[in-house]
Amino acid sequence: MRRENGTLACDHMTLHEHKHETDAPLDAVEGRAEPSDAVDVETMDLGGRLESYEGTEGYPEDPADVSEQHLDAAASAAEVMCIDYGPEGLRQTPVHDVEAFFLQDRPEFSQVRWINVIGPPTPDLLEAIAGRYHLHPLAVEDLIQIPQRPKLDEYNEFSEHSYLFVTTRAMDEHEGQLRSQQVSMFVGDRQLISFQEFDKPLWDATRTRLEDAGSRLRRSGPDFLFYCLLDRIVDEVFPVMQDIGERLDHLDAILTESIDEPAAREVHDIKRALLIMRRELWPMRDLMQSIRSSDHPVISSGTRAYLRDVQDHCRHLADTVELYREATVGMLDVYGNAINRRMNDVMKVLTIIATIFIPLSFLTGVFGMNFTGSLPGQDDHDAFWYFVVACVLLAGGMLSFFRYKKWI
Repeated sequence: MRRENGTLACDHMTLHEHKHETDAPLDAVEGRAEPSDAVDVETMDLGGRLESYEGTEGYPEDPADVSEQHLDAAASAAEVMCIDYGPEGLRQTPVHDVEAFFLQDRPEFSQVRWINVIGPPTPDLLEAIAGRYHLHPLAVEDLIQIPQRPKLDEYNEFSEHSYLFVTTRAMDEHEGQLRSQQVSMFVGDRQLISFQEFDKPLWDATRTRLEDAGSRLRRSGPDFLFYCLLDRIVDEVFPVMQDIGERLDHLDAILTESIDEPAAREVHDIKRALLIMRRELWPMRDLMQSIRSSDHPVISSGTRAYLRDVQDHCRHLADTVELYREATVGMLDVYGNAINRRMNDVMKVLTIIATIFIPLSFLTGVFGMNFTGSLPGQDDHDAFWYFVVACVLLAGGMLSFFRYKKWI
């Protein structure tokens, strides 16, 4: 089962200084006075390319330098899709030149802007998006370095443009293999930016809901879109768990009836996949708890009830993974015990045969000695047959004794 290890590639960086009132609340505000109580922050090295954030707006002097440490500028460009929506309209726009796109005004009906990036972003793309929405370089660094443990970070210390940064894992089954990818999301006042490594169909169900003008998603803010994406990530695991459960039931029936080495190997493969799922799902439970307990204003009280449902699903999946892991351990124990039992049966048969032949070998050794006229029956023509009958009676008597003692 695939990190797919599929993992995900996601990134962010700083963009040009152009501002638009229509893209407020995360757009830059020119002429904003520096806060008098600036937070003292340690100098972050990052390869010696970033200076201390103290006395700055909290962004790297050259954001492209950060991304170039981890990204190949010659890599294939990521696909960027911008979805603007509100109760009065919906517009999906493929973005090929992000800087030119940001020069355009936001639609009047747009209450939420969702920018989704599929694939490894180039440094220029990261620079443009990070600069436009004031993404913190630490968040950009976590976005670039894959894999990351699922976590929640709140960035509101250095700028009035506060947002949530969430890193999570999305798992599914592809061509019979379990794969996993990193999904990162920036949730702001009127926008959500998501990064994923692959799998374009991941958000298809969410886009379908957006096309329904009467849906709650169309009438809600970015926090509800955030919930929908998290819910989709968790729901993708349920079919995988169902498939694993059915396979375990089938393999359990096989291993109970016979010793089947291919079935045991498949159980071992499933156990390894469950270990991967456990590694992904347990931090997801903690992540959902952190999101629900966060008092960040971008998450409304109404959305927190929906997030509680996602948290319950994570708990259910984590518990199911533990149950299946115990099942695989039990099945492998049954297989190992069956192997040992068969080995014991073989050794018992061989031991019985060896035990029977010990006295027979003794007799043949004695009567095979070259003593002339001193052994009983040497001159009798029927002595050989007497000897054979005696050996048969001796072997039968020993078998009867073994059965009487319940050794066989």
